[in-house]
Amino acid sequence: MRFRSIVVSCLALGAFACSPKATSTASSAEQSGYSSADHTGLNPNENREEKNKAGTENILIGTTTRMAFDQAPYSSWFHPAYQRYTPNAKIMEQLQPLLEGVTVKAYVGSWCMDSQRDVPRFYKVIDQAHFPYSRLKMISLREDKSAPEGEEKIDNITAVPTFILYKDGKEMGRIVETAYPTIEMNMVNILKGTENK
Repeated sequence: MRFRSIVVSCLALGAFACSPKATSTASSAEQSGYSSADHTGLNPNENREEKNKAGTENILIGTTTRMAFDQAPYSSWFHPAYQRYTPNAKIMEQLQPLLEGVTVKAYVGSWCMDSQRDVPRFYKVIDQAHFPYSRLKMISLREDKSAPEGEEKIDNITAVPTFILYKDGKEMGRIVETAYPTIEMNMVNILKGTENK
């Protein structure tokens, strides 16, 4: 009985926490269909959603964590692609030690077929390399390649997905739109300094 009252109390508190706050004027984010109540995960500044341009489905916008891809509708494309992809073992042996001191900033579009292909592959690679998510910042963009905070302008993003690798705060290179032949090979080439050679 005590457990039931705790659960009911938590549900009631959760309902209040997820209610949109009343505001006197509509912000540009609200005009675009964004609501602070529309997010997946625990941090309201992460995994936010808004309607796509056509207004037919939700897309992720802003800072995005792995947790977002475990939720519908994103899990419907993320999980199968993640399970299907097998990184090259020999390349992974080279990649893992090269990732020491590396951070990654990724710009993706949950609406974009290239992102739907490469984001699960990227996560499979970093999971196998034991790369900590704390050194990854993923930002989901709208269809016009804009983010709520305008981060994409600073990094001159023109296509998604874009994975930017940094070492000691210095940009080492980018994987833009298509990772050919593989994400892990691109990462090794960038971190060894053999990209485009």
